[in-house]
Amino acid sequence: MSKQVITDEQILNLPPGRDLDSHIALRVMGFKQITIVGKYYFTDPIDTQVKPYSTDISAAWEVEEQIKELGLTVEYTGSLKQVVLGTGEYVGMFDFIHATAEQRCKAALLAVIGGSKDE
Repeated sequence: MSKQVITDEQILNLPPGRDLDSHIALRVMGFKQITIVGKYYFTDPIDTQVKPYSTDISAAWEVEEQIKELGLTVEYTGSLKQVVLGTGEYVGMFDFIHATAEQRCKAALLAVIGGSKDE
């Protein structure tokens, strides 16, 4: 899976799992290439595992740490607001604090993609 063009709408519609995790690995975590064969990932760097970023909250926290390292915390916060408010349900501060791994990953992708649109 190479770095294909992806829109904000496509990001918001990605279900948690392999595809979303692959986009996170490529665009946020610094992977160079991912090939998916069956249930296995083959990555560059080859010794690195693609984690279940969008379904495991501890892996999602690693994504947030990477966002911090990339200097995209302001963009990420705005994107998280967009993702959480997009549920159409009542949203309070609790919902942001307890955002799911999926929501955090989508926000990270939106932050990174938004920051690279002008490049």
